[in-house]
Amino acid sequence: MNRRELEHWLAANAAKQPLAVILGTSWNALSFARSLGRRRVPVLLLERTGKRKRNLGSYTRYGRVLALPDVDDDPQAWIGILRFVGARLTHPGVLVPTGDAEALFVARNEELLRPCFRFVVPARQTAEQIVNKRRQYAVAEEAGIPIPKTYSPESAEEVRELSAELPYPCILKPCTSYTARKAVEEKVVVARSPAELVSGYERLAAEGVEAMVQQIVPGEDRALFGYHAVWDADGRELAWLTCRKLRQSPPRFGTGSRLATVEAPEVADLSRRLLRAFDYRGFVCVEFKLDATSGTYSLIEINPRSGAGNQMAITAGVDFPWIGYRYLTGSDDDARQIPAFRPGVKFLNEELEADAYRALRKSGGMSIGRWARSIRGTTSRAIWTWDDPLPFVVLVWRLVRRRGRAALMGRSPAARGFRRLVRIAGRRL
Repeated sequence: MNRRELEHWLAANAAKQPLAVILGTSWNALSFARSLGRRRVPVLLLERTGKRKRNLGSYTRYGRVLALPDVDDDPQAWIGILRFVGARLTHPGVLVPTGDAEALFVARNEELLRPCFRFVVPARQTAEQIVNKRRQYAVAEEAGIPIPKTYSPESAEEVRELSAELPYPCILKPCTSYTARKAVEEKVVVARSPAELVSGYERLAAEGVEAMVQQIVPGEDRALFGYHAVWDADGRELAWLTCRKLRQSPPRFGTGSRLATVEAPEVADLSRRLLRAFDYRGFVCVEFKLDATSGTYSLIEINPRSGAGNQMAITAGVDFPWIGYRYLTGSDDDARQIPAFRPGVKFLNEELEADAYRALRKSGGMSIGRWARSIRGTTSRAIWTWDDPLPFVVLVWRLVRRRGRAALMGRSPAARGFRRLVRIAGRRL
C-alpha cells in the first residue's frame, strides 16, 4: 500500500472506531489484528522491509499493511508516516508496538506521537534499561530478584581469564538481542569449553555484538515460566496470566512453540516486584526458570511488549488487545475489574513447532508418533483460524518449498515422515 492508497483507506475508515496502528507483523501482532479487526476496529500494520521474508502477520485479512524501512535504520520514516496518519484521523489512534525495537522507538518519540495517538509504554529510561540485558539484570539484582550467575567482560582477554573458572556448558548472551539478531542468527551462543567461550566471544565482538557470559540455570525447557500482562499509565495491573513452556524453538534457548496456561503465583509475585522496581507501564512478558537444583526461580528476561504467545492469553479469557484498546480509548466501563485467566489452555505456534520438531527429530529425541501425541489437546493456535486462513496457507507453502520436491515425491524415510506429518497436522487442525 502506498501513501495515496493509505490516504483513501484512512478517509473511508477514520470516522469509524479509533484506528489501531500495530507496529510490527509478528505472531503477537497477528493476534492483535485479529482481536481488534473482528470487532470492526480499523487496523493498520507497519512492517519492516529488508527481511528475508515477510512475517506471517502481514497476510491477515484483518488489517492493511504498510512496508517501511527498519525502524532502527530510519526512525524518521516511521515518524513521518505516523504523523501523516495522525493528521487524517478524526479520533486519536491507538498505537501498539509489538517488538523491542518498536517499543523503544515509541518511548523515545513519545512527545512527537502523543498528540495524535494513545499508547501505554514504559518511560524512555525504563525501556532502554530493559532492552539492554546487562542493565536489566542490574536493576533486577538491586530489587532482590534472583538472576543466573552473570559476568560482563569487556575484552577477549578478560574472557580468557574468566574461562578457566566457569562450569561448562555456559552461554554468551547478547546484551541487546533485537539488534544482535541482525548480525548473528543465534539467540545465545553455547560454549562447551574455554576455547569455545573465547572464540564465541571474539566472533560476536567482530560483529559488533556486546555479550555477557552466563551460567546455565539447571532444568529442562518445561522449567521455564512466563508472566504476561498489561499495566496502565499509573503503574496498575490491568490484566495478567502465567504460563509454562512445554517446548521451544530452538530447543533450550528459543521462543515457545508449545505453551500452557498454569497457576504460578510465585512467578507472578516476582514479576510484579520486578516491574514495580522499573516503574513499569504497558504490555510486558517476563520469563523465569525454575532451578532444578535449588528450587528457586531465576530471571531469564523481560520483554517490553506483548509476547509471541499472545493468542494463548486471548483463548484463556484475557484478551490483551481488546483490554488495552478499551483502556486507551476510554471505553472501559467495567471498573477496571481484572479478568481471571483459564488454566490448562494449551497453545501451539505452528511455525516454531515445525522447526522444533525437525531439531528434535534430528537429535533423536522425537519420533513422528510421539510428536503427534504431544500436540493432543491443543486449544489455541498462533496462526491457523478458519476466518483468516491465508497466514497458515503461506506457512504451509513455505514449509513445502523448504523441504523441496523430494520431500513430497521421494521414497526416503524422511520423505515418508514429512508426508505423514502433513497428514497428521491436517487432522489436528
